[in-house]
Amino acid sequence: MNVRFHGHQGMLVMMRFSHADGPFCRDCGLAVYRDMSAETLVRGWWGPFSLFAAAFVLVLNAVRRGKVARLPAPERGRNERTLEPGKPLLDRTAAYGLLVPALLLVFVGWSLANGG
Repeated sequence: MNVRFHGHQGMLVMMRFSHADGPFCRDCGLAVYRDMSAETLVRGWWGPFSLFAAAFVLVLNAVRRGKVARLPAPERGRNERTLEPGKPLLDRTAAYGLLVPALLLVFVGWSLANGG
């Protein structure tokens, strides 16, 4: 299936986007989705506009992951290889990257509640 997965890296002043285009089989598409989204979870939040860009990229990738996940299992020939999908995204250490926007929301809410 032809699909494009995106990545985002936020920096204090700048930001950088990346992408991977396919046609992907189910396993290769899941592997690319998980890798690019994991990188975005770790590196995507570090800038004022990057908070929104990283969230958008993660949602977009999740929608496209659904399309890839519905594909049938790849049929491998004797000399053909596919990528190993690896651990699901939320089972990876990179999932701790979700704490960044969560803690930011808690801090902003606490500040507003305390007259800040």
